[in-house]
Amino acid sequence: MRRRTKQFSMRTRIFVAMLSCVVVVIITFAVTSSTMFKQYEVEDCIEYAHGICNLAADEIDPAKVSEYIARGHNAPGYDQVLDKLYRLRAAYPDVEYLYVYQIQPDGCHVVFDLDTDEVPASEPGEVVDFDSSFSDYLDELLAGKEVEPVISNDTFGYLLTVYHPVYDEDGICQCYVAVDFLMGEIDEYVRSVVLSVAAASAIFLLVFCVAGYFITERRIVRPMAHVEDQAYRDALTGVQNKAAYEERAERLAQGIENDSAVFAILMIDVNYLKRVNDTYGHEKGDTYLKTCCSLMCDVFGTERVYRFGGDEFLVVLEGNELVHASDMLYDFKKAVRAQAANSSLNEWERVSAAAGMAVYDPKDDDCVQDVLKRADNEMYQNKKAMKAQRTD
Repeated sequence: MRRRTKQFSMRTRIFVAMLSCVVVVIITFAVTSSTMFKQYEVEDCIEYAHGICNLAADEIDPAKVSEYIARGHNAPGYDQVLDKLYRLRAAYPDVEYLYVYQIQPDGCHVVFDLDTDEVPASEPGEVVDFDSSFSDYLDELLAGKEVEPVISNDTFGYLLTVYHPVYDEDGICQCYVAVDFLMGEIDEYVRSVVLSVAAASAIFLLVFCVAGYFITERRIVRPMAHVEDQAYRDALTGVQNKAAYEERAERLAQGIENDSAVFAILMIDVNYLKRVNDTYGHEKGDTYLKTCCSLMCDVFGTERVYRFGGDEFLVVLEGNELVHASDMLYDFKKAVRAQAANSSLNEWERVSAAAGMAVYDPKDDDCVQDVLKRADNEMYQNKKAMKAQRTD
């Protein structure tokens, strides 16, 4: 009986230790994630508000702003614009306030204002005093500049406000469209989401701790790595595909931006693939394509070869590899000629390919695509020369 009690006590202590770790992780997660998620929500609201402001600004004729302030509802087209602003706000229920002010030294001159359930709209031309939140941005607002979003807690509540200047054809700011969100609602939403995620995470971590030993590298890690690798491999030839090249091209582009790029691109086009397909069938055409690709891999190395399209391949060389680039291109063409001249092979094994190379030149090339285009042109010239030499 003492042994069972001892064993139970050990298991209890392990469980408590595991549970304590989960609690610490969840508390840490809740604190950090709430801060990060709130920042994300605020940024999302700001982007959302800019979109609404742009839509509202499109409805306002900057040339008529002064007339709108002076005559209000009596100004031609004023009520039509106001109605569109009401409809716009109705389409975005998260918006608390939507209004249009002209900022002048004596205050905010109302151009358009919209009623809410709690706050009646100000009349056009009415001057609204500056809130304390304006103090840090007043100079920029008076100058008609763009200002950062403002979080304030004043007369109208705890708000996130985005100001969007409306410029006339001369580039002069005639007014600002403003959109307000309630920060209290954002905070409440963040709390609810973080608590929900924290609770779900707690359950997940407990299950993970109890059943974690079932998750092995053999069952999850290796299959996932295989799937990911396959996404960047050409199914027929086994070399990297166009998606893999596009990732490589992004890295090359970064090198161009950093003035550290040293690379060359070779374009290789397999000749007569259609003729082989039509004469011997697509299975033999696949053999023809794989045979040519094998020659590329033998000369350039498998990890430098990319299948770019149906019968098009690319080779990317970088750094010190460029020292042997011309020799490698020569060796490839030589290997292709030898393969084509080998009468002991079947017709679908006697491959032919045109190839061209371009080395990145910072004086002439602005981007990776420029190098690719030059390589393609060199390949095309090689193809023309090969056609000129044909006797069949």
